[in-house]
Amino acid sequence: MLPMNSDPAYYYNLMAEHYARKSETDIHNVYYNLPAIKALLPPLEGKKVLEVGCGGGLLTEWLIKQKAKVTAVDISEKMVALTKRRVGKKAKIVLADISTSLDFVATASIDVIICSLVLHYVNNWLPVFAEFQRVLKANGPIVISTHHPHADWLWFNRPIYFKKELYEDQWVIDGQTFTVKFYHRTLANMFAIFKKYSFYVETLLEPLPLPDAKSIDPKTYARLLAKPHFLFLRLKKLPSSKI
Repeated sequence: MLPMNSDPAYYYNLMAEHYARKSETDIHNVYYNLPAIKALLPPLEGKKVLEVGCGGGLLTEWLIKQKAKVTAVDISEKMVALTKRRVGKKAKIVLADISTSLDFVATASIDVIICSLVLHYVNNWLPVFAEFQRVLKANGPIVISTHHPHADWLWFNRPIYFKKELYEDQWVIDGQTFTVKFYHRTLANMFAIFKKYSFYVETLLEPLPLPDAKSIDPKTYARLLAKPHFLFLRLKKLPSSKI
């Protein structure tokens, strides 16, 4: 029986090998998500980076090459194992649920937080951003990619945009179908949570895919040129933040 909540650990443990392999060539990741994430990041050499949702370790490996000091976390045991296999001991890799605690991270010890395609799996963002606020240094950025709320609402043809709701999708990878569930929430709800924890939105991006993607997947490329899929944000922590 499938779990009734988003339970990303369940789904990603099932498809870990397939997902990690696909993420290395997939247009949404390589030609859309990762370039936008990288564009929002500051210089990373010598910086302590917390990567939330490391998946198979593709971005983790790139962060290490930028000479960042990386702590990478994921809720999926198999994804953590894949990241460890990719990067070895060059980063600290932790199995953790960010919706509970980041107690393995010291207060005000992190220079940059990266949260790539993770937050839409989390029902309650309040404890997540409370912990982000605690561990991040003053003026530190959080770089986020998440599902674009308006795009999800249109794609799944739901009657009420303003309703927080659990959506269900089917992904076909390597000929196998995997069920994935995630939460739709409004842009206003996101911004209210940022404000509550003393983060302001420094940059908001709705980017286009890289042109090279056209020859790889023309249909998806054309769709991404017409409609956004992900939303990209760089938040900054106010220097006098006290919650």
